[in-house]
Amino acid sequence: MRTPTLSARLLLVASAALLPLAIVCGFALHGLLKGQREQTQASTLGVARALATAVDSELRLTVAALQALALTEPLGAPESSGLVDALLLSKGLRASHPEWRGVLLVAPNGKVIFSTEGAVTGTGEGVVEAASLAQVVRTGQPAVGPLIPGPRGNLAFAVRVPVLRNDEVRYVLTAIVRPEAIHAVLTRQRVPEGWAVSIFDSNDLRVARSREDERFRGQAPSDTLKELLGSRRDRQEFVGTTRNVDGTHVQTAVSRLDFAPWTVALGAPTVVAEDAMRRTLIAYGSGLLISLLLGGVAAWWMSRSITRPMARLRQSADALGLGQPVASVRSGVSEIDAVGQALASAATQRLQHEVERECLLGAERDARTAAQAAQLRLERLVSASAALSRSLEEDSTLHAIAEVIVPDVADLCRIDLLDENDVLQRKLTHHADPARGAQIAAMVGNREAPAGVPGFFPWAIATGKTFLHNLDEPGLLATFDPQLLDFVQALDISAGCVVPLVARGRTIGAMAILQDRSKRRFGPEDGAFIGELAQRAALALDNVRLLARARQAQAQAEVASKAKDEFLAMLGHELRNPLAPISLALTLIERRDNTAFPRERQIIERQVKHLSRLVDDLLDISRIVSGKIVLRPERIDLRDTVAKAIELTLPALHARGHMPHVSLPAAPVTVHGDPLRLAQIVGNLLNNAAKFTQPDERIEIALRAQDGHAELTVADAGIGIAPELLSQVFERFVQGEQQLQRAAGGLGLGLAIARSLARLHGGTIEAHSDGPGQGSSFTVRLPLARDEAPAVLPAAVTPADTRPRLKLLLVDDNRDALVVLADWFTLEGHDVSTADSAEAALELLETTRFDAGVFDIGLPGLSGHDLARRVRADARSRGMVLLALTGYGQESDRGKALEAGFDAHFAKPPDLERIQDALYPGQRAWLAGLAD
Repeated sequence: MRTPTLSARLLLVASAALLPLAIVCGFALHGLLKGQREQTQASTLGVARALATAVDSELRLTVAALQALALTEPLGAPESSGLVDALLLSKGLRASHPEWRGVLLVAPNGKVIFSTEGAVTGTGEGVVEAASLAQVVRTGQPAVGPLIPGPRGNLAFAVRVPVLRNDEVRYVLTAIVRPEAIHAVLTRQRVPEGWAVSIFDSNDLRVARSREDERFRGQAPSDTLKELLGSRRDRQEFVGTTRNVDGTHVQTAVSRLDFAPWTVALGAPTVVAEDAMRRTLIAYGSGLLISLLLGGVAAWWMSRSITRPMARLRQSADALGLGQPVASVRSGVSEIDAVGQALASAATQRLQHEVERECLLGAERDARTAAQAAQLRLERLVSASAALSRSLEEDSTLHAIAEVIVPDVADLCRIDLLDENDVLQRKLTHHADPARGAQIAAMVGNREAPAGVPGFFPWAIATGKTFLHNLDEPGLLATFDPQLLDFVQALDISAGCVVPLVARGRTIGAMAILQDRSKRRFGPEDGAFIGELAQRAALALDNVRLLARARQAQAQAEVASKAKDEFLAMLGHELRNPLAPISLALTLIERRDNTAFPRERQIIERQVKHLSRLVDDLLDISRIVSGKIVLRPERIDLRDTVAKAIELTLPALHARGHMPHVSLPAAPVTVHGDPLRLAQIVGNLLNNAAKFTQPDERIEIALRAQDGHAELTVADAGIGIAPELLSQVFERFVQGEQQLQRAAGGLGLGLAIARSLARLHGGTIEAHSDGPGQGSSFTVRLPLARDEAPAVLPAAVTPADTRPRLKLLLVDDNRDALVVLADWFTLEGHDVSTADSAEAALELLETTRFDAGVFDIGLPGLSGHDLARRVRADARSRGMVLLALTGYGQESDRGKALEAGFDAHFAKPPDLERIQDALYPGQRAWLAGLAD
C-alpha cells in the first residue's frame, strides 16, 4: 500500500478545517439576512413613530395656544362688548400663527359667533365640519377634525378646544389650520432620501406628503395601503408591503397619533432593503468560495515550502558529514530553520559574540544619549507648565508659549485660534529675530490658508493630525502641494511641524513650529515633545478662554439679575396700581353709606386683600431668594406674635365660623427676631390651615419652650398631605392636588416664605401628616433669647382726636385712584387739590401753598422722585409733608423714596388711616416705620 505524501495530507487537513466553517457560515448568513430584514422593519417603524410624535406635538402646540386664549376673561363674557375684546385677542393670536387660515368662536349649536376674518357677525352661520364640534361639546375635550374644503374651496382642518365656564361648554374656539403646517413638520424631519411620508386624517384622506405634497393633498391612499390600513385598524403600529401612489413597491411603516385619529405612513423602497440583502448574500458566498480556493492553494504552497527545505537540509547534513562548509537553510518553517541554524552556528559562534558585544556598547551609548535628551525635554515641559500657569490672560499665555519654544526648540512659533464662530484668528507670530518675525507676520497676513491642504492650519484642525517633516528628505518636496511648496520656499523653511491644539476633546486652534535660519532638524523624540507641549499649551489657552467666558457669563448674569429686579418692581407697581382705586372706592362707599351693598363690599374687600397678599408673597419670595430681605430684630414675646398673626388672618378665619383653639404658656416665650416677619410666618401657617380645612374642622395653635428653643405648632384636621408631597411641601409653587375651581387659591408660596424666614431667624420648620384626610401639623422651632435686662420702651404716641384741617396736593396719573383718594380726604375735612402729572403739580405749587402732598412715583414725564426733589429744593414748599403712594413696594423702592425727600412710603392699596396719621409731623416718626 502506497504511503500518502505530505502534500496530500495537508490538502486533507485544509478541507477538513474549511468544511465546518462553510456550514457555520451558511447558518450565520441565514441569521444575518433575517436580522437585517427585522432591523430594516424596526428602523422604518422607528422613523414613522418619530414623525408621528412630531405631528402630535404640532397639534398639541396648536391646542395649547387655543387653550391659553380660551382661559381669557373676554371669552367668558356673555355681552357683545366682551366678544369684541375676544375677537381682538383672537386676531392677535391669528397674527402670530401664519399657518392658520383663521380663528372662529362657535356656539355649541354650531353657529359661528365670530371669525378673525370679519367682526362679531351675529348672522348665525353654521360650521363646515360639525363632527369634531359635536365631539368637543359632548366630551369637553379638545378635538382635531378631518381635512375638508372650506367655503372658498381651500383645504384645511379644524383644531377645536372648549371654552368652559362653570363646568359647561359655553363656546368652542376653533383654529382653521392649513395643511401646509403639517407639511412643514415633515420638511423639518430627517427622512432618508427616496422615502415618502404621508399623513392621513380620520377619513383616510392625505393631509400632507413629504414629496409632491400639493399634487396628492386631499387624496385617498393607494389601494394596497388602504387595504393594509383597513385590515389593522385595531393596531397602533405595524409594518407591511404596499405600492404607493408613485407606483413604487415600498415597505410601509404605519404609526397612529395619540392625540388625534390621524395616521402616519412611511414608505421605504423595498429595492433598497433587497439590494442590501442581495449584496450581503453575494459577499458571503463569494467569500466562502474564495476561502475554499485559497485554502487549497495555501495547502499546496505550504507542502512545497516544507518539502524543498527538507531536501536542502538533507544536503547540508551530507556536507557536514563530509567536512564541507555548511550553508544556513532559510525555509520559513521554524523547526527546519532551527536544524539548519544549529548546523551552521558552530563555525560562526565566535564572530557572533564579538558582534553582540559591539551592539551592546552602542545600545548603551544610545540609551545614555536618549536619557539625557528625555531629561532635557522633561525639564522644558516642567518649565513650560510653570510659565503657562502664571497667568490666565491670553496675551501673557501666548507670550509664555513663545518663550518656551523660541529659540530653544525652534526659530519660529505661530498660533491661530478659533473664535466663537469657528473662524481662525491669527494670535501669535514669534521669531528669535523680531525683525524677521514682523516680516513673516506681514507675509502670512497677506496669504489665505487653503482648506484641505496638508501642512496648513485648516487641515490640521479638520483632521486632528500632526504634520512634521524635515524638508531635506530626498523627494519630499516633490510630494508637496504647490501652495505649500511656495510657502516653504518663501520662508526658507528647513523643518516644520503643524499640530492641532486640542483641549478637553475640542480643537481650539493650531500651532506651527518652524526652523529656518538655524537649519535644525526634528527627530522622532521632538515629535512626541511637541505633541506634549501642544497639549499643555492648548489646555492653558482653553483655561484662558473658559475664564473669559465665565467673566462674560457673570456679567450677563448680573445684567439678568438687574433686569429681574426691575421686572419685579414693575410687576408690583402694575399689580398694585389697580387695587388702590378699588380699595379707596370701597372706603368711600362705606363712609357715605355704610348700609349700601354690604355683602358686595365684603366680597370685593376680601378679593382685594387676597390679591394684595398674593403680590406680597410673590415679591417676598423674590427678595428672599436674592438675599435682599432685611430683618429688624428685637426681643419679642411669641405670645404677642400669635395674637398679631390671628389678627392678620381674621378675614380667612371669620369665613370658617370657628376660631382656632389656642394653647399658650403663662410665662413669656421670648425670642430675638423681627416681629413683622415672625407674625408673617405664623399668619402663613394659619392661612394654609384655613384654606385646607372645612369650616367645622378643628385648628389648634400650641406654643411652648423646650430645650432652649421655642416650639410653635399649627395643627389642623383637614385634607392632610400625601407622603410623596411631604418632602416637597416647602418648595416654591408646590401645592397639593386641588379641585378645578381652586377654591383654596394661592400661588404655593406661603410655606416657602415661612421656611425661608424661619431660617433667617436661625430656626427650622417641619411638616407632619399621616396621609390624605388625616390632617397636618407644622412646627416652628426658634432659639430662645438670652436673658437680658428689659429695655425701656418709649411710650406710644397716640394720635390726637382733634387734628387741624390741611391743604393737600394729590398727584397721580391714574385718574380713578386720584378721584377716589381726593373724595376720601375731602370727607376727612381737608382742602384737596389734584394733578395728573408732575408738571401740573409744579404749576399749582407756583401759585398755592400746601401743607402736605401725596405723590405717585411712576408719573409720565417727571417721576415722583423728581417732583419730591424739586419741592424740597424750593424754599416756599420745603416744609411740606411728602408721602409716596405707589405700586413700587420693595424695600429698595422705599429707600429710593426716602432718599428723594419723601417723609414716608406707602404701597398700594394703602391703609388710609395710616396715611392720615402720617400727614401730621408729630406722629410721622413712629408711623414711618410701619409704612411698607
